[in-house]
Amino acid sequence: MGYKNICLDCRKAFNLGTDFNNTKVANCPECGVLMKLMDHKFKPPQKGDLKKWQVVKYLAENGFIYQHVYEKIEIESNIIVSYQNYTSYPETLKEAKDFVEKYKAQAIRK
Repeated sequence: MGYKNICLDCRKAFNLGTDFNNTKVANCPECGVLMKLMDHKFKPPQKGDLKKWQVVKYLAENGFIYQHVYEKIEIESNIIVSYQNYTSYPETLKEAKDFVEKYKAQAIRK
């Protein structure tokens, strides 16, 4: 377990450990594409499970790196004042599209 760099093209994950301050984004050692840094809660699908990797890619491209996402959240003056219950991450692409739309305020933007 720990933070991971993943290559969405090669469908591979590389463990980085649990210290977020000691993580870095790097290029894939196989294809050279910039990898995506994922939260320590992310569990990569099997390499051959193309449908699940498609869901992972869609979520990651939309700012969801398997961080905690809350069902209900209240924000005042750009500050979270309360939140309730973690929500589960979707399993299918259709569910992922609905998830991104519903929780877009909690996406991580760079």
